[in-house]
Parts: sequence; structure tokens; C-alpha cells
Amino acid sequence: MARYFVDYNHASAANTILWTHEKIKITETEPFIDYIRCDFDGEDYKYLHHDKKDFEDVKIINFEAVPGDEADTFLLCYVASMEIDLNKHSDFKKALDFSSKLVEVVIGFKHKGEILQYCFEEHENRQAELQEDS
Repeated sequence: MARYFVDYNHASAANTILWTHEKIKITETEPFIDYIRCDFDGEDYKYLHHDKKDFEDVKIINFEAVPGDEADTFLLCYVASMEIDLNKHSDFKKALDFSSKLVEVVIGFKHKGEILQYCFEEHENRQAELQEDS
């Protein structure tokens, strides 16, 4: 098990979402890492999922949903830190080699401890390097 991080802390590197929930504002929610995807071979992706406990001890640092240029769009700025045992996820490890350690982290949102379903649409996902934390 090793600790890794992904840095989306600057707006130029951030993912963009369209917030679609009609009753709950993004500022009323708590972000969590839903899954991490990595290009396996140019056609398929390999995933690590939070609900399968593929990664542990997750910390989301300096999270900020910065309003975008279009209505209800937000740039998701943060640093994510987590523990992953890549020996248990050999296909994901191969995907990291293929993609030069570039991954896409997809954030989910909770409201009052409950996971919100269908509260946003992915607008623009950016890759970032999965870096080992020393």
C-alpha cells in the first residue's frame, strides 16, 4: 500500500462540471472521489472505485467549486490524496504504464451524508498525473 496524490488545484488543470440538481446547491455538498479511470490501451479504461474500496484513507484538500464561464458550470479545484495497493490492481497498474501515469479522477457529491445521484454532468475532464507521495 502506497500513498498517491493527484493535483487539480489550479483552474487550468481542473475538471469542469455542469451542476444539474434543482434543489441543492453545490456549496451545500461534500465532495468525495467516486472513481479513478486510466487509459488501458487507447480504447478501454481501467477503474478504481470508492464503493469497492479500491483506494483508502482519501483526503480531498483545498476543494473549491469555482464558477465557470457558463451558467451552472464549475471548475473543481483540489488535491486528492489516497492509499492504493497497486499489487491488487494489476490491470490498473498496466494502464498507468500505458498512459504515463495520467488518470482522470471523477468526484461525486454527498448531501447530509447521502450520495447524490444525477446531480451533475461531466463537462470537461482533464487528466492529471497520479504521483507517489514521498
